[in-house]
Amino acid sequence: MTPVEFTSEDGFGLKGWWSSGDPDRPVIIFVHGLNRSRLELLERAVESHRKGYGVLLFDLRNHGESGRAFTTLGVQESRDVCAAKAYVEEHVSDRPVALWGVSLGASTALLGSGRCRGFRAVIADSSFLSFEETVAHHFRLVFGLPSFPIANLLILTTRLRMGFDLADGDVEAMVQASPELPVLFIAGDQDVRMPPELAERLYQASAHPDSDLLVVPGATHGRAFRQDRSGYLGAVFAFLGKVFPEEETLEPGPV
Repeated sequence: MTPVEFTSEDGFGLKGWWSSGDPDRPVIIFVHGLNRSRLELLERAVESHRKGYGVLLFDLRNHGESGRAFTTLGVQESRDVCAAKAYVEEHVSDRPVALWGVSLGASTALLGSGRCRGFRAVIADSSFLSFEETVAHHFRLVFGLPSFPIANLLILTTRLRMGFDLADGDVEAMVQASPELPVLFIAGDQDVRMPPELAERLYQASAHPDSDLLVVPGATHGRAFRQDRSGYLGAVFAFLGKVFPEEETLEPGPV
């Protein structure tokens, strides 16, 4: 893979790896989770590349080798997804582009698909419902306390400091507003951070007939790939085969 650099519309330098793959195949942009880096999704990118897909892995702002910034749980990070899309389109403008994200990366990918339209598919592994809901849920989960009033004040303070509306972080609303976008929602049935009920709710919000839901038994948060690598990859590439039937003619690479 080739090291690359590009810049978000609000000026943050982003670093990643790019491989164009087969010129007749789609491109997949990979979006990692919180406190991770592009390395988190390297194995999944390798499997995709073996099937001919172009792949772009990159570090979100405030992660890995990319520029420092405040973390906003996908709201401002969605600009990084748009910058990655612009990079791909600059180099291979005639190929369809999909997104594949985990946890924060899944939510960022979905928010990014609403910010800059034109993605053909999203694989959303362990996404949350919204900025507001996930802050409140984790406050209850970590501290065992009601979200009101402290979590509510934290949400308000963050929103005002970073200058965004809560609607900008509403993943569920974005899915509802994008009936043209097929999404594969993935969850682990042992995930207490993003319970499978959230993935089911997002799946129900998607109107596209090719959208699907995969719940992996025994998997905790963001660990579905590790829990059942073969089943996970099989489901992802089957989903992409529905979305890109003219391109998807090969079997998954060895697992």
